[in-house]
Formats: sequence, structure tokens, C-alpha cells
Amino acid sequence: MLYPTRRSLSSTLMGCLMLVSSLFTLSSHAATDGALTPYKLSYAATFNGMDINAVRELTKEGERYQLVTSAKGMLGSITEEGTFKIDAAGAIVDDGYEYERNIIGVKKAEELSYDRNTGVANFESKKKKRQVKLQDSYLNQLSFQVQLQRDLINGVTPLRYQVIARGRLKEYNFELLGKETLDTPLGQFETVKVRRVREDDDRETIMWFAPSLNYLLVQLWQREDGDDHKLIIKSGSVNNQPIVNGDNHS
Repeated sequence: MLYPTRRSLSSTLMGCLMLVSSLFTLSSHAATDGALTPYKLSYAATFNGMDINAVRELTKEGERYQLVTSAKGMLGSITEEGTFKIDAAGAIVDDGYEYERNIIGVKKAEELSYDRNTGVANFESKKKKRQVKLQDSYLNQLSFQVQLQRDLINGVTPLRYQVIARGRLKEYNFELLGKETLDTPLGQFETVKVRRVREDDDRETIMWFAPSLNYLLVQLWQREDGDDHKLIIKSGSVNNQPIVNGDNHS
């Protein structure tokens, strides 16, 4: 998280997570890409009056990146994990995606695996199995968040992504709302506001990204079924350097 896509406690938890090195043999694209700088961010959130703690971490080992988001509350926990590489052209190449949820003792798991030889992505859960024929632009529910961050850094528009979600191909769209100064537990940040564009859906989601942190997420707000939910950064580090004093952290 990352970004709200499901109508449940699990969607709110993961939606809050937007939906946060050594170069080895990576291309020059990766070497200069701020969105690929390792980080670890912690967030505080509320859901119907309950406190939720969320963590988002990007790590790198060799040529492979791993992005993990997790959220824990009194009633359960959710974890998403995705691995990917960057090809010679600078594009994201997904290796795998896993989702695990345990809410009030009810467990759910999903997996998206990639067979590059046959050019398909295989989705599997307890009740469903699906295949999606791959194209170069297809991303998953974590890697599209990395690409959104990259596009914000580079001023790319439109913010439109083809995402494999639960074994089906969907289009995710976002729009820029402008700039806003935001106060957080880590200090004040100049941010860029981004809204998730949905059709025929009453959910509203707005995200605040900090340019001084390579456009990492610092706050998220969502309204769903008449309830407001908010997530805000409370601690973190970028490239092993702690974030302090807002935009003046460096």
C-alpha cells in the first residue's frame, strides 16, 4: 500500500498502505531512480475508532527488489509481499505477489506467480484459479504503486495503470489535485495531492506524497460507506537515514 481496492476492513488496511543501495548489475535507470531507494515507513491509522499500525518497506538484494506492506489491529492482520526486477529499459518486471489476511480468525491467502516462458500470470486462492496473458505494461497490486511513485517523480501523465488484481485485469486511474503543506508527527511536508479516480463507486481516496522523500506516501484519507478513514506517517527511514524534521530531514 497499498491503495484502496476492496470493500472491507482488509481493503481499508491495505488501502492505507499505499497503497514507502547496492547497484550490482542493474541498469542506469535503477541507479538514478528515487522510487527504488530502500526505505521503511511506519503509519498510524484508524478504522471505525480502532487503532491500526501499518508498515511499508522496500528492500533490495542483488537485482531483486522486495516490497512488503503489513497492517495490524486488534481484530487481525494483513500482509502483502511483491518482488520485482528492473529490465535494461528501466521497466518493472514482476517476479511474484502474495497476500495473506487473518481477520477475527478467518484466514485468506492469494498468490500471483509469473511464467515468463509461456507469458502468463497465474492467480490462485482457495476458491479461484485464473490466468492472465501478460503484456509488458501489466503490473500487480504492489508494483503499480512503485510505478505511480516513479511517474510522480518524473512528471509523467496520465497516471493510468493496467493492474492484475485477484486474477483479473483492471485499469487504475489517478489525477493530480495540486500541492498542500501537511503537518505530520515527523514535521511539516510540502506535498502533492493525488486522487484515485473511480467510476460507479462511492469510495473516495486522496493521497499526499512528499517530493522531499522521493514522493513517498505521507498521508491517505478515504471515505467509504459514509465512514472516514485516515492514515498518516509516524516514523521512517530512507536509505537507512531516519526521517526527522519534515522536509528538512536531510
